[in-house]
Amino acid sequence: MFKKILFPLDLTKNMYRVLPYVTKMAEKFGSEIHCVHSLHVSSYYGNIGMGAAYVGEFEVNAFQEVKIRVEKFISENLKEQKVQMAILNGRPGNKIVDYAQENDIDLIIMGHSTTGIERVVIGSVAAHVVKYSPVPVLVVSPEVLNE
Repeated sequence: MFKKILFPLDLTKNMYRVLPYVTKMAEKFGSEIHCVHSLHVSSYYGNIGMGAAYVGEFEVNAFQEVKIRVEKFISENLKEQKVQMAILNGRPGNKIVDYAQENDIDLIIMGHSTTGIERVVIGSVAAHVVKYSPVPVLVVSPEVLNE
């Protein structure tokens, strides 16, 4: 039923709390896990007046660091699983939905850790994904994540 599971990684401790849900579902259905992280560097730093050359160099360095962290997470936590990895460039909510459509994903499992004023100011990636996803989304609640 769920041949491909998308696991968006936020590179915080919350991804470790979502991990058991992803691995149990993958084991139950023999699923391939797609670990993705999306960076949205250029527009943020470009809008605060930083030069294009500096932003470009910063973005390259950020992508390299994220790639190392995602590879480490996968090698330490998903070594028994079938895993695909992608580092995406753009708004996380949009990129997660796009990736799901482009890669025939069957299920998205992610955390939702922002609450209160932080959610109002920053917005919610999980809410965006739930609203626009072409596939079912399992969102692990903040209460579970904070245990």
